[in-house]
Amino acid sequence: DIMDGKFVPNVSVNLFELGDAYQYFNLEIHLMVQNPAGYFSDCKEIGAKRVVFHYEAESDVEKAKKEAEKYEIQLGLALNPSTGVQPLGAFKHILDSALLMGVEPGAQGGAFAPSTFWKAQEARKLCPSTLLGIDGGIGEENIEAMFKTKIDYAVVGSKIVKAEDPL
Repeated sequence: DIMDGKFVPNVSVNLFELGDAYQYFNLEIHLMVQNPAGYFSDCKEIGAKRVVFHYEAESDVEKAKKEAEKYEIQLGLALNPSTGVQPLGAFKHILDSALLMGVEPGAQGGAFAPSTFWKAQEARKLCPSTLLGIDGGIGEENIEAMFKTKIDYAVVGSKIVKAEDPL
């Protein structure tokens, strides 16, 4: 997660602080920033395979896709809890992935939005072959139900970090 303090109120690490992480992981960068395309060059430089940006930060998805192609990175579109799934249907022909936010972006530990279950089901219908994930509010109490909506992956952060025994 990369946060700029503008799109969301918090600030996170600098992209270059991720160091050589690309050597160990297929690096996906979640940009919670204004002007996400301005980060694509740096994302490529640190070895990112996929970059996910928020529709609410850049609604010209086709322009962002053209910019991502310059750097040969896969492009994902994230949607805030209050945004409907319609943008996914409109841009499914150019997206590599979609990320539905289960919480408002920008801080860990937020309350899970129950509407995310419905949004995941609708997103899967709109985009049957797009890699689909959920980020935020995922834990033992809802992860099984989330995967029943046919998502491909879940991003779990604070529930692991705050667990007594994360294993």
